[in-house]
Amino acid sequence: MRDTPETATSGAAGARNAQWSDGELFALMRAHAPAGIDPSAMLPVLRELVANGTDPRDLVAAMQSAGTVVHHTGSTTEGTDQARAAADAASAQGLSPLASANNVERTRGRTPVSRGRSWYLRKTAIVLFWLGLWELTDQIVDNRLLLAGPIRTLEALIAAAAEPAFWGIAGSSLGRIVLGFCAALAAGILLAVVGHRLQWFRELLAPFMSVIKTVPVVSFIIMLLIWLGGQALTSWLAFLIVLPLVYTSMLTGLGAVSVLDLERARVFRLSKWKRFWYLSRPAFMPFLTNACKVGVGMSWRAGIMAELFATTTGSIGKELFTAKTFLDTPTLFAWTVVVMVLSVLCERLVMLVLRWCSRPCGGWLGKEQ
Repeated sequence: MRDTPETATSGAAGARNAQWSDGELFALMRAHAPAGIDPSAMLPVLRELVANGTDPRDLVAAMQSAGTVVHHTGSTTEGTDQARAAADAASAQGLSPLASANNVERTRGRTPVSRGRSWYLRKTAIVLFWLGLWELTDQIVDNRLLLAGPIRTLEALIAAAAEPAFWGIAGSSLGRIVLGFCAALAAGILLAVVGHRLQWFRELLAPFMSVIKTVPVVSFIIMLLIWLGGQALTSWLAFLIVLPLVYTSMLTGLGAVSVLDLERARVFRLSKWKRFWYLSRPAFMPFLTNACKVGVGMSWRAGIMAELFATTTGSIGKELFTAKTFLDTPTLFAWTVVVMVLSVLCERLVMLVLRWCSRPCGGWLGKEQ
């Protein structure tokens, strides 16, 4: 029986790569690996390259070229290209090989968005257009009870900010809503982790989460007002609004971890901490980020509504209720602007923290113990 060209080629590649033992591979990485990369942590990638018929010295050349993904010419398989890309990403950031392959697969096809001067000019022009349209409408209507333009709203906002009680009112509403949001975030993550591991617990929580998502906000306000009173209403309502959103998103993200990656982690004997950090974390962070981005706005809307219904002492909701009672439209718009600004600032802060938690991590976390 004659060997086919493919068989002869694979046999030649296997004979050539059989010369590379683990000791030689370790010595090669130790001699050429950049600073901060543990040679032993790269051995699994080198073994995979050798098994696919690739010379491990190609990896060394790629690592020395600032971590860029190099595709060599010639007959190479798709698995070899992916392995080389994963190894290059690992050499650039000091990640474990398993995590780097996962990150390369997730970021494939994404291009960074550059925000130049034209982008900011365009956004500024759009904002000025809507502000001008708002002011023009106010001038046409010319009724202080129906509408207040941006100029009169700004005047009312400056007058309110000059009062000593302004900052205390804004701070108290901010504290109540942030407390409810943070409690919902922590509880939703914890319940999702337990529900992901225990199916009976997930099934037990399913009716409760469905009820929370379907009950109208007004019904929650009335029930909580009867049970808890007006001071605790804001935090509890924000908690109940955000909790199912974080729970379902986190549960979906934990279920998005690749089974193949988990099997590889077991084969490479990665610790539970590294499985969580390099596999589970990149899988659930996009879901958690989207949930938090929506949840921040929902918590502010629900919290201010709760304060308005309960007329909570020293709250933005009570100030809105007072402005409505006296038909003070500029003050009503001014406090609405305060709510919008605080909501945007909270959202930016939460997104900043989540981006920090989503960043690729290497160094000592990528080293085998």
